Amino acid sequence: MVMAVCVATTDKTGANVARYSGRTLHSRLLDLPEFKEKKWEAALHRAFLKTDEDLRSDPVYANDTSGCTAVAALIVPDANEKGRRIYVANAGDSRCVLGLAGEAKPMSYDHKPGNAEEHSRILNAGGFVEFDRVNGNLALSRAIGDFEFKQNPSLPAEQQIVTADPEVRSHQWTAEEEFLVLACDGIWDCLSNQQVVDIIRRGIAQGKALDVITEDIIDRCLAPDAEVGGIGCDNMTLLIVALLGDRTKEQWYEWVKSRVENNVGYNTPESVPPVFRSHLQQQSTASMLGQAASNVQQNASMSLGGLSGGDILAAIPRVLSGQAVHEDFDEQNTEHGRIVAEENEAPSSE
Repeated sequence: MVMAVCVATTDKTGANVARYSGRTLHSRLLDLPEFKEKKWEAALHRAFLKTDEDLRSDPVYANDTSGCTAVAALIVPDANEKGRRIYVANAGDSRCVLGLAGEAKPMSYDHKPGNAEEHSRILNAGGFVEFDRVNGNLALSRAIGDFEFKQNPSLPAEQQIVTADPEVRSHQWTAEEEFLVLACDGIWDCLSNQQVVDIIRRGIAQGKALDVITEDIIDRCLAPDAEVGGIGCDNMTLLIVALLGDRTKEQWYEWVKSRVENNVGYNTPESVPPVFRSHLQQQSTASMLGQAASNVQQNASMSLGGLSGGDILAAIPRVLSGQAVHEDFDEQNTEHGRIVAEENEAPSSE
C-alpha cells in the first residue's frame, strides 16, 4: 500500500506544461505496471518520461514551447527492510530536502548545464553550453516539455539535449524523519537547505500551521520590489510534507517542538555540496547583503519562525559562498550552530 505521492511542478518558460504535469504525473505513476509491481524507482522514471511523451503527442500542446521542472516524493512500505522508504525523483532545478533529526538531507540535486554528466549528455546529443545555459538559452538541463531541445531522432528520450528522465534517490526510514520539503529554485536561490529546515522547525515549535510557514518562507524570499529582477523575483513553489510516522498531527507537532526546544540536530555543521555551491557563488555577494540589510531595516520588528531579520542576515554569508564573508558574523554563526563544513560530493542514492 502506498503511503504518499507528492509532486511539485514549476514552470520555467510558460505555465501550460507545469499545469499539465501537476495534474497528471501522479495519476500516470499510479497506473503504471512497474508501480503495481512495486518497482518504485523504475515506475518514477517511467512516470516522468510518459508524462513527457503524452504531452508531446497531445494536439492541444502541439505548438507549446514551454517546459517545467518536476520533483516528486513517494513514500512506501519497504518489505525487505520491514519499514518505510522514501523515493524522490527530480528533473530540473527544483529540489527535495528531508528534515532528518533537525538536519537537512538533500534528496535531490539540481540539473544544471555545467554539471559534468549533464554537460556531456548535451554535447553528445548535438547541443552546446554557453553562458551556463543549454544552447545559450535554458538554465537547466532536465525538464518536462521544452521540446525544441528534444529533436534528435537517433537518440532515446533519456539522451536528448534536455531530458525529462529524472534522477531517483531513496532514503530508508529511521524514525528520525520530521518532514519533507519540495520547492523550486525561487526558494533555494534565497535560502540554503538547512535554513529552510530550521525555519520550518521553529514555525512548528511555535504551533504555526504548515501553510502559514510556507507563506512566511515565500515572503522572506521575495525581493523588496520587482524593479531589481533576479533573486527574489522568480516564481516560487513550496510544499511541506509532515512525516507523522505513527503519530497523530497533534502528537507530531509536540514531538518536533520538544526536539527544537532540546536543540536536537542543531549543532551539526551544514554541508553545501559543490553542485549547489557553484551556483550560489555566481550570485552577487554585495548586492545580496545590501538587499538583506535593506530588508532588515524595513522589517526590524518582523520575526520569521523565531528567526529575526538580523538572524537571517547573519546567516547570509554561508548561503552565498559556503563560508563566512565577514569576521563579524563568526560569533553569531557559531551561536546559531550552522557553520559550513568542507564541501562534500553528492552521496549515493542509498
